[in-house]
Amino acid sequence: MDVATHIEALRMEGDHMAAAIRAADPGAPVPPCPDWVVRDLVRHVGGVHRWATGYVAEARTEYSPTDL
Repeated sequence: MDVATHIEALRMEGDHMAAAIRAADPGAPVPPCPDWVVRDLVRHVGGVHRWATGYVAEARTEYSPTDL
């Protein structure tokens, strides 16, 4: 996959996730994660995206113990 196609796929999937979040009750359960509600899932996914963005923005190539 070329970079432009990959970026477009990320944008489209992000739009789909945003629409699902807007439609969901923040307190609704997340069946695959029995101890979580939608709010927890959104917080987790947002954290993963911020972590990945940091790697790209800083051109990081190695793990840092502060990543988790």
